[in-house]
Amino acid sequence: MITIILILFLLYFIFIIFLLEGWRIATRSTATITATPFISIVIAVRNEADQIQNLLDDIARQDYPSDKFEVWVVNDHSEDETFEVVEEWAKQYPARQFQVINLPSGKAGKKAGITDGVNRARGEIILTTDGDCRVNPNWLASVASQFTQSTQLLVGAVRLYPVTSFFQKLQTIEFASLIGSGAATLGWGTPTMCNGANLAYRKSAFFEVDGYSGNEQISSGDDEFLLRKISRRYPAGIRFNASPSGVVDASPSATCSEFFNQRIRWAGKWRAHGVGFSALLALFIFLFHVSVVLLVVLGFVGTLFWQDVILLLVAKAFVEAVFLFRVLNYLGISFSIVSFFALQVVYPLYVIFFALTANFLRADWKGRRI
Repeated sequence: MITIILILFLLYFIFIIFLLEGWRIATRSTATITATPFISIVIAVRNEADQIQNLLDDIARQDYPSDKFEVWVVNDHSEDETFEVVEEWAKQYPARQFQVINLPSGKAGKKAGITDGVNRARGEIILTTDGDCRVNPNWLASVASQFTQSTQLLVGAVRLYPVTSFFQKLQTIEFASLIGSGAATLGWGTPTMCNGANLAYRKSAFFEVDGYSGNEQISSGDDEFLLRKISRRYPAGIRFNASPSGVVDASPSATCSEFFNQRIRWAGKWRAHGVGFSALLALFIFLFHVSVVLLVVLGFVGTLFWQDVILLLVAKAFVEAVFLFRVLNYLGISFSIVSFFALQVVYPLYVIFFALTANFLRADWKGRRI
C-alpha cells in the first residue's frame, strides 16, 4: 500500500508540472481585435429576477459596436418576475438587440433554453453566460479578438465574485483550481473542462455536432458535453481566451445547501462522459486524494513516520500553491494562505465524498428536483 501511495504522489507531482506548463501555453498570447463579427449572446435563465438586470447593464456598456451583437434571454419557466424584469429593461433598446422569450411548454432545462436561443440567433458566433454573472466592458471585444478563423469553440475563464464569507473564499480558490486545470489541459491540446458561464462557439459547429443530442436528459454538462463533441470534430479548433478582460464573474453559493446541490449536480455528469482522458483524469484525482487520506491514517497508526507524512504533504501543498498562485493572479484574486491551508485539510475528504455520493443522491436546482 505504501508503494502505491508513493507512486500516486509521484504521478501527482508530475501532473502539476504538466498543468504549470499547460497553463503557460494557454495564456501566453493575447490577440488584438482585427474584426468585429456579429455575436449572439444567449442567456438561459430561471428565477434570476434579482440579478439579471446587472448582467444586462454590463452587456449594454460593452466597448463593442451595438449593431454587432444581440442578446437572447430565454426564460426557463421562472417562478419569479424574471421575464417581466427583462422585458421592461429591454424597452430602452432596439427590439432586435435585447429580446426575452419564454421556453415553450414541454421544454425545460438549460440545454433546451440554450438550444432555443441558438436556433433564433442571427450571429455565427454564439456566446453564453448565466443570469447571475457580471462581465467586463471589454468582454465581447476579447471574444472577437481571440476567435481566429480556425477557432470553433473558445473557453473563457470564470471567477467567483463577490466574496463575503470565509466559506465563499474557499469556494473561490477551489473553483479557480478547476478553471486553471481546464485551461492547462487545453494548453496541451486536450480539453477537459469549461464553464457555460463564459463559452463561445460557432453556430455552425453547434449544429454540425447536433447540439446536445444524446445528453439532453442530464441536467448539468451543457458546457462540457458540447466541448467534447466539438473537440472530436475539430481537434485543433478549441482555444482558451487568454485575455484577462474576458474573465466573467459568477456568484458563489451563499449557503451550504446551495453548494451541496450544485456539486452533486456537477459530479453527477461524470459517469456520462464514458471512457477517455477526462474520465481517467477524474479517476486519478479521486485515487490520489484517497491516498492522501490513507497517508494520514498510516501516520496515526504508526506504519509511517510522521516526518515522512509531513514531508509528502508539504511537497503537495507547495506544488499546488505554485500552480494556484499563477491562476489566481490571472483571475485577479488574492492568494489567501489561511484559505489555502484550510482546503488542504478538507479538500481530499470533499473529493471523496462527492465522487461517491453523486452516484446515489439527487439535487435541487432552481426549485426543481433533478
